[in-house]
Amino acid sequence: MNLDGATIAVTGATGFLGRYIVRVLLQRRSRVIGVVRNPDRVPELARQGVELRKADLRELARLAEGFAGAEAVVSNAALFSLSNMNWESHHGANVTGTRNVFEAAAQAGVRRMIQVSSVAVYQGRTRAVREDHLQHTETSRRWPWKVYRISKALSEQLAWRLAARHGIELTTVRPCGIYGAFDPNFIPMYRRLVEGRVYIKLLGVQCPLVYAGDVAEGIALCLERTVAIGKAYNLTGDLESLRHFVDAWPAAGGATGKVTMPLPLPVRLSAFYDNGSAKRDLGWVNRSYHEGLREMLALERGATL
Repeated sequence: MNLDGATIAVTGATGFLGRYIVRVLLQRRSRVIGVVRNPDRVPELARQGVELRKADLRELARLAEGFAGAEAVVSNAALFSLSNMNWESHHGANVTGTRNVFEAAAQAGVRRMIQVSSVAVYQGRTRAVREDHLQHTETSRRWPWKVYRISKALSEQLAWRLAARHGIELTTVRPCGIYGAFDPNFIPMYRRLVEGRVYIKLLGVQCPLVYAGDVAEGIALCLERTVAIGKAYNLTGDLESLRHFVDAWPAAGGATGKVTMPLPLPVRLSAFYDNGSAKRDLGWVNRSYHEGLREMLALERGATL
Protein backbone atom coordinates (compact mmCIF):
# COMPACT_ATOMS: atom_id res chain seq x y z
CA MET A 1 0.00 0.00 0.00
CA ASN A 2 1.24 3.45 -0.89
CA LEU A 3 0.61 5.53 2.24
CA ASP A 4 0.98 8.85 0.43
CA GLY A 5 -2.63 10.04 0.26
CA ALA A 6 -4.05 6.81 1.73
CA THR A 7 -6.80 7.08 4.36
CA ILE A 8 -5.84 5.19 7.53
CA ALA A 9 -8.04 4.93 10.63
CA VAL A 10 -6.30 4.52 13.99
CA THR A 11 -8.09 3.50 17.17
CA GLY A 12 -6.64 4.94 20.35
CA ALA A 13 -5.02 7.76 18.35
CA THR A 14 -4.89 10.07 21.39
CA GLY A 15 -3.07 7.50 23.53
CA PHE A 16 0.62 6.84 24.16
CA LEU A 17 1.50 4.67 21.16
CA GLY A 18 -1.38 6.04 19.11
CA ARG A 19 0.17 9.50 18.94
CA TYR A 20 3.38 8.02 17.57
CA ILE A 21 1.46 5.99 14.98
CA VAL A 22 -0.37 9.12 13.84
CA ARG A 23 2.94 11.02 13.64
CA VAL A 24 4.56 8.39 11.41
CA LEU A 25 1.52 8.22 9.11
CA LEU A 26 1.37 12.00 8.76
CA GLN A 27 5.07 12.02 7.89
CA ARG A 28 4.16 9.68 5.02
CA ARG A 29 1.41 12.13 3.95
CA SER A 30 -1.46 9.81 4.83
CA ARG A 31 -4.92 11.09 5.63
CA VAL A 32 -5.41 9.97 9.23
CA ILE A 33 -8.72 9.35 10.98
CA GLY A 34 -8.44 9.05 14.75
CA VAL A 35 -11.25 6.91 16.15
CA VAL A 36 -11.22 7.76 19.85
CA ARG A 37 -13.35 7.99 22.98
CA ASN A 38 -12.53 11.64 23.65
CA PRO A 39 -11.66 13.75 20.58
CA ASP A 40 -10.87 16.74 22.80
CA ARG A 41 -8.13 14.94 24.76
CA VAL A 42 -5.26 15.94 22.44
CA PRO A 43 -6.27 19.14 20.56
CA GLU A 44 -2.99 19.32 18.64
CA LEU A 45 -3.96 16.22 16.61
CA ALA A 46 -6.77 18.18 14.96
CA ARG A 47 -4.37 21.07 14.35
CA GLN A 48 -2.04 18.62 12.59
CA GLY A 49 -4.84 17.64 10.21
CA VAL A 50 -6.12 14.47 11.90
CA GLU A 51 -9.87 13.93 11.54
CA LEU A 52 -11.15 12.83 14.95
CA ARG A 53 -14.28 10.69 15.13
CA LYS A 54 -15.83 9.71 18.45
CA ALA A 55 -16.41 6.02 19.18
CA ASP A 56 -15.93 3.67 22.11
CA LEU A 57 -14.71 0.08 21.72
CA ARG A 58 -18.12 -1.02 23.03
CA GLU A 59 -20.01 0.80 20.24
CA LEU A 60 -19.98 -1.32 17.10
CA ALA A 61 -22.18 1.03 15.06
CA ARG A 62 -20.14 4.11 16.01
CA LEU A 63 -16.92 2.26 15.20
CA ALA A 64 -18.26 1.39 11.74
CA GLU A 65 -19.06 5.06 11.19
CA GLY A 66 -15.56 5.94 12.38
CA PHE A 67 -13.97 3.56 9.86
CA ALA A 68 -16.09 4.74 6.91
CA GLY A 69 -13.87 5.69 3.98
CA ALA A 70 -10.71 4.14 5.45
CA GLU A 71 -8.50 1.94 3.31
CA ALA A 72 -6.90 0.35 6.38
CA VAL A 73 -7.41 0.28 10.14
CA VAL A 74 -4.73 0.16 12.82
CA SER A 75 -6.38 -1.52 15.81
CA ASN A 76 -4.33 0.05 18.56
CA ALA A 77 -6.73 0.87 21.41
CA ALA A 78 -6.46 -1.52 24.37
CA LEU A 79 -6.42 -1.54 28.14
CA PHE A 80 -3.06 -1.69 29.88
CA SER A 81 -2.78 -0.21 33.34
CA LEU A 82 -0.41 -1.03 36.18
CA SER A 83 -3.17 -0.01 38.61
CA ASN A 84 -5.96 -2.14 37.09
CA MET A 85 -5.73 -5.93 37.31
CA ASN A 86 -9.46 -6.57 36.82
CA TRP A 87 -10.32 -9.41 34.43
CA GLU A 88 -13.73 -8.08 33.37
CA SER A 89 -12.23 -4.70 32.45
CA HIS A 90 -9.47 -6.30 30.38
CA HIS A 91 -11.79 -8.76 28.67
CA GLY A 92 -14.25 -6.00 27.81
CA ALA A 93 -11.65 -3.69 26.29
CA ASN A 94 -9.20 -6.14 24.78
CA VAL A 95 -11.36 -9.08 23.69
CA THR A 96 -14.90 -7.74 23.20
CA GLY A 97 -13.37 -4.50 21.91
CA THR A 98 -11.38 -6.44 19.31
CA ARG A 99 -14.52 -8.24 18.16
CA ASN A 100 -16.31 -4.92 17.71
CA VAL A 101 -13.39 -3.32 15.86
CA PHE A 102 -13.12 -6.17 13.35
CA GLU A 103 -16.88 -6.48 12.83
CA ALA A 104 -17.09 -2.70 12.37
CA ALA A 105 -14.19 -2.71 9.91
CA ALA A 106 -15.90 -5.43 7.89
CA GLN A 107 -19.13 -3.43 7.85
CA ALA A 108 -17.20 -0.37 6.65
CA GLY A 109 -15.63 -2.37 3.81
CA VAL A 110 -12.07 -2.26 5.21
CA ARG A 111 -9.89 -5.06 3.88
CA ARG A 112 -6.50 -4.28 5.47
CA MET A 113 -5.79 -4.18 9.20
CA ILE A 114 -2.85 -4.01 11.59
CA GLN A 115 -3.48 -5.21 15.13
CA VAL A 116 -1.20 -4.01 17.91
CA SER A 117 -0.74 -7.11 20.03
CA SER A 118 2.04 -7.73 22.59
CA VAL A 119 4.78 -10.18 23.53
CA ALA A 120 2.60 -10.67 26.61
CA VAL A 121 0.66 -13.22 24.54
CA TYR A 122 3.50 -15.75 24.81
CA GLN A 123 3.24 -18.53 27.36
CA GLY A 124 6.42 -19.45 29.24
CA ARG A 125 9.97 -18.49 28.33
CA THR A 126 12.60 -19.96 26.04
CA ARG A 127 16.04 -18.88 24.91
CA ALA A 128 14.62 -16.98 21.94
CA VAL A 129 10.88 -16.47 21.53
CA ARG A 130 9.86 -16.44 17.88
CA GLU A 131 6.44 -15.53 16.49
CA ASP A 132 5.25 -19.17 16.40
CA HIS A 133 5.78 -19.63 20.15
CA LEU A 134 2.92 -21.05 22.26
CA GLN A 135 0.38 -18.45 23.42
CA HIS A 136 -1.84 -18.14 26.48
CA THR A 137 -5.32 -19.66 26.14
CA GLU A 138 -8.73 -19.27 27.78
CA THR A 139 -7.80 -22.02 30.24
CA SER A 140 -4.68 -20.21 31.48
CA ARG A 141 -4.93 -19.27 35.17
CA ARG A 142 -6.06 -15.70 35.69
CA TRP A 143 -3.87 -14.45 38.47
CA PRO A 144 -4.15 -10.66 38.73
CA TRP A 145 -0.77 -10.16 37.07
CA LYS A 146 -1.85 -12.39 34.15
CA VAL A 147 -5.12 -10.74 33.13
CA TYR A 148 -3.48 -8.40 30.63
CA ARG A 149 -1.41 -11.20 29.08
CA ILE A 150 -4.35 -13.58 28.70
CA SER A 151 -6.70 -10.90 27.40
CA LYS A 152 -4.15 -9.85 24.75
CA ALA A 153 -3.61 -13.47 23.67
CA LEU A 154 -7.36 -14.06 23.35
CA SER A 155 -7.67 -10.76 21.52
CA GLU A 156 -5.08 -11.70 18.93
CA GLN A 157 -6.44 -15.21 18.44
CA LEU A 158 -9.90 -13.73 17.89
CA ALA A 159 -8.50 -11.17 15.45
CA TRP A 160 -7.07 -13.90 13.23
CA ARG A 161 -10.38 -15.81 13.21
CA LEU A 162 -12.40 -12.71 12.36
CA ALA A 163 -9.93 -11.64 9.68
CA ALA A 164 -10.28 -15.04 8.01
CA ARG A 165 -14.09 -14.90 8.26
CA HIS A 166 -14.35 -11.44 6.71
CA GLY A 167 -11.55 -11.69 4.15
CA ILE A 168 -9.43 -9.05 5.89
CA GLU A 169 -5.69 -8.95 5.23
CA LEU A 170 -4.24 -8.87 8.76
CA THR A 171 -0.83 -8.30 10.29
CA THR A 172 -0.20 -8.35 14.02
CA VAL A 173 2.73 -6.64 15.69
CA ARG A 174 3.95 -7.64 19.14
CA PRO A 175 5.98 -4.99 20.97
CA CYS A 176 7.73 -5.62 24.27
CA GLY A 177 7.89 -2.94 26.99
CA ILE A 178 7.56 0.42 25.24
CA TYR A 179 9.08 3.72 26.34
CA GLY A 180 8.55 7.18 24.91
CA ALA A 181 6.87 10.54 25.28
CA PHE A 182 3.25 10.48 26.50
CA ASP A 183 3.93 7.19 28.37
CA PRO A 184 1.66 6.93 31.46
CA ASN A 185 3.44 3.91 32.96
CA PHE A 186 7.17 3.17 32.65
CA ILE A 187 8.69 6.62 32.11
CA PRO A 188 6.87 8.32 35.04
CA MET A 189 7.98 5.46 37.31
CA TYR A 190 11.56 5.69 36.02
CA ARG A 191 11.64 9.44 36.58
CA ARG A 192 10.75 8.95 40.22
CA LEU A 193 13.92 6.87 40.56
CA VAL A 194 16.31 9.20 38.80
CA GLU A 195 15.08 12.78 39.06
CA GLY A 196 14.88 13.15 42.84
CA ARG A 197 17.71 14.34 45.04
CA VAL A 198 19.21 10.85 44.88
CA TYR A 199 19.85 9.33 41.44
CA ILE A 200 19.05 5.62 41.86
CA LYS A 201 21.11 3.87 39.21
CA LEU A 202 19.70 0.43 38.40
CA LEU A 203 22.37 -2.10 37.49
CA GLY A 204 22.17 -5.68 36.31
CA VAL A 205 18.43 -5.92 35.47
CA GLN A 206 17.94 -7.51 32.06
CA CYS A 207 14.80 -6.38 30.27
CA PRO A 208 14.02 -5.62 26.60
CA LEU A 209 12.61 -2.16 25.88
CA VAL A 210 11.61 -0.65 22.55
CA TYR A 211 11.08 2.98 21.59
CA ALA A 212 7.48 3.86 20.67
CA GLY A 213 8.66 5.64 17.53
CA ASP A 214 10.22 2.41 16.29
CA VAL A 215 7.02 0.45 16.93
CA ALA A 216 5.06 3.07 14.97
CA GLU A 217 7.59 2.87 12.13
CA GLY A 218 7.18 -0.91 12.08
CA ILE A 219 3.40 -0.53 11.77
CA ALA A 220 3.79 1.81 8.80
CA LEU A 221 6.22 -0.62 7.16
CA CYS A 222 3.67 -3.43 7.61
CA LEU A 223 1.09 -1.34 5.76
CA GLU A 224 3.52 -0.54 2.97
CA ARG A 225 4.85 -4.04 2.34
CA THR A 226 2.66 -6.85 1.05
CA VAL A 227 5.05 -9.44 2.51
CA ALA A 228 3.62 -8.54 5.93
CA ILE A 229 0.09 -9.70 5.11
CA GLY A 230 -0.86 -12.76 7.13
CA LYS A 231 2.15 -12.50 9.44
CA ALA A 232 3.00 -11.50 13.01
CA TYR A 233 6.15 -9.62 13.99
CA ASN A 234 8.02 -9.10 17.23
CA LEU A 235 8.78 -5.37 17.29
CA THR A 236 11.08 -5.64 20.26
CA GLY A 237 14.29 -4.33 21.71
CA ASP A 238 17.24 -6.47 22.66
CA LEU A 239 17.52 -8.24 26.00
CA GLU A 240 20.17 -6.12 27.68
CA SER A 241 20.95 -4.63 31.03
CA LEU A 242 18.93 -1.62 32.09
CA ARG A 243 22.32 -0.09 32.81
CA HIS A 244 22.50 0.78 29.11
CA PHE A 245 19.19 2.65 29.43
CA VAL A 246 20.37 4.29 32.66
CA ASP A 247 23.61 5.44 31.03
CA ALA A 248 21.78 6.71 27.94
CA TRP A 249 19.32 8.80 29.98
CA PRO A 250 21.67 11.65 31.04
CA ALA A 251 23.65 11.39 27.79
CA ALA A 252 20.41 12.12 25.89
CA GLY A 253 19.63 15.09 28.11
CA GLY A 254 17.50 13.51 30.83
CA ALA A 255 17.56 15.07 34.31
CA THR A 256 19.09 13.18 37.24
CA GLY A 257 19.61 13.77 40.95
CA LYS A 258 22.89 15.17 42.25
CA VAL A 259 23.78 12.14 44.39
CA THR A 260 24.18 8.78 42.62
CA MET A 261 23.25 5.56 44.42
CA PRO A 262 24.00 2.37 42.43
CA LEU A 263 21.39 -0.35 42.97
CA PRO A 264 22.59 -3.73 41.66
CA LEU A 265 19.71 -6.11 40.89
CA PRO A 266 21.07 -9.15 39.02
CA VAL A 267 17.72 -10.37 37.67
CA ARG A 268 16.26 -11.14 34.28
CA LEU A 269 12.72 -9.80 33.92
CA SER A 270 11.87 -11.19 30.52
CA ALA A 271 12.69 -13.58 27.72
CA PHE A 272 14.65 -12.71 24.60
CA TYR A 273 12.25 -12.03 21.74
CA ASP A 274 13.57 -12.74 18.27
CA ASN A 275 12.91 -9.69 16.06
CA GLY A 276 14.75 -11.06 13.04
CA SER A 277 11.62 -11.49 10.91
CA ALA A 278 10.76 -7.79 11.20
CA LYS A 279 14.30 -6.82 10.24
CA ARG A 280 14.41 -9.19 7.26
CA ASP A 281 10.89 -8.66 5.87
CA LEU A 282 10.38 -5.00 6.67
CA GLY A 283 13.86 -3.54 6.96
CA TRP A 284 12.83 -2.53 10.48
CA VAL A 285 15.41 -0.93 12.78
CA ASN A 286 15.41 -0.88 16.58
CA ARG A 287 17.15 2.34 17.60
CA SER A 288 19.66 2.59 20.43
CA TYR A 289 18.46 3.86 23.80
CA HIS A 290 20.42 7.07 23.28
CA GLU A 291 18.70 7.81 19.95
CA GLY A 292 15.26 6.89 21.26
CA LEU A 293 15.59 8.91 24.46
CA ARG A 294 16.97 11.93 22.63
CA GLU A 295 13.91 12.01 20.35
CA MET A 296 11.55 11.33 23.28
CA LEU A 297 12.90 14.24 25.32
CA ALA A 298 12.73 16.54 22.29
CA LEU A 299 9.08 15.61 21.73
CA GLU A 300 8.29 16.28 25.38
CA ARG A 301 9.77 19.76 24.93
CA GLY A 302 7.42 20.33 22.00
CA ALA A 303 10.00 20.02 19.26
CA THR A 304 8.88 19.22 15.71
CA LEU A 305 11.19 16.51 14.42
